[in-house]
Amino acid sequence: MPNFEDVITILDYTLNSGRRRHITGGILLSVSALFAGLALTAMTLKAEGT
Repeated sequence: MPNFEDVITILDYTLNSGRRRHITGGILLSVSALFAGLALTAMTLKAEGT
């Protein structure tokens, strides 16, 4: 699996400083909050027929 190893190497190089890890963590939290909001919206929508 050379592609998986390349991804891990790139992530290791990218996240080698505390500031970059902090920024990446914030982005991941924002994305997860976005998808949680979308899931909550989808679960609470009513079908138009009922």
